[in-house]
Amino acid sequence: MSVHRHDDVVTTPTGTARSTERSSRFSPGQVITGILGVVLAVIGIVAVTRSGIDGSLNQPVTEIVGITHSSYVGLFELFVGLVLLLGASSAGYRGAAGFAGALLIVGGVVLAAGNLRVLLEVGAKQSTGWMGIVLGAIAISAAMLPSLVRTSRVVEAPVVTE
Repeated sequence: MSVHRHDDVVTTPTGTARSTERSSRFSPGQVITGILGVVLAVIGIVAVTRSGIDGSLNQPVTEIVGITHSSYVGLFELFVGLVLLLGASSAGYRGAAGFAGALLIVGGVVLAAGNLRVLLEVGAKQSTGWMGIVLGAIAISAAMLPSLVRTSRVVEAPVVTE
C-alpha cells in the first residue's frame, strides 16, 4: 500500500485555511504476488539447501512438493521469489511482479518443451516446467489486477486574521 499526503494553505479574504488530502493505493495483486513470492523463495531455499552449491548445480536432484528440483532450479526460484516480494511491496512495483511472471513462463516453457539433454543439464523434469508456467501465469495475472484508490480530504476552517 502506498500513501500520499498533500497539504495546501489557501489565503482567503477572511484568513487562511489548510487543506490536507490523503490518498492510499492498494492492489489485491500485491497479496497474491506476496504469497507467491514467499512460497517460491522458501521452495528455492529448501532446494538449494538439499542439493547444495558446493559441487555441480544440476546434481543431485531433490523432490519438493512432488516437483523435481536441482540447485539451478532452486536458485532461479529464490531469485524470482525475491523479485515477486519486491513487486508485492507497493502497487507501483507491479511491473516487477509482471517481469518475474514472464521469467517463470519463459523458464517453464524451456523446461516443459526441453529434450532429455536440456533436462539433464538443468537437473529438472518437464513437470518442473509446467509448474513454472502456471505460477508465471498467476504472477502476471496478479500484476494486472487494478489498484484500489481511496482519497480523503479535510479542510480546516479559515483562521480569521485582523
